[in-house]
Amino acid sequence: SIEVGEELTQRLEQLAAETGTTLFMVLLAAYTVLLHKYTGQEDIIVGTPIAGRGHTDVEHVVGMFVNTLALRNRPRAEQTFTALLKEVKENALKAYENQDYPFEK
Repeated sequence: SIEVGEELTQRLEQLAAETGTTLFMVLLAAYTVLLHKYTGQEDIIVGTPIAGRGHTDVEHVVGMFVNTLALRNRPRAEQTFTALLKEVKENALKAYENQDYPFEK
């Protein structure tokens, strides 16, 4: 397993705070860059689970409401990481708005 040190974690959290993003968004952007570097693709889609408990009427219901979100990002070689991170944030927020739709649809 890979361990991320405390100093790196703090620097990533600081980047997230400075850019108005979350640690998840920073790591997703980094993962997108990695996939872009490995594949040369400029259209990267990453699936991620989401809790699916956005409605108050299911707060006390026992069961699994997990859904999968397909997060699509388009990294480009000439793009800065900050610019990509801004796009990742916008795409993630749009996806969260539509998280109630089943992945199959």
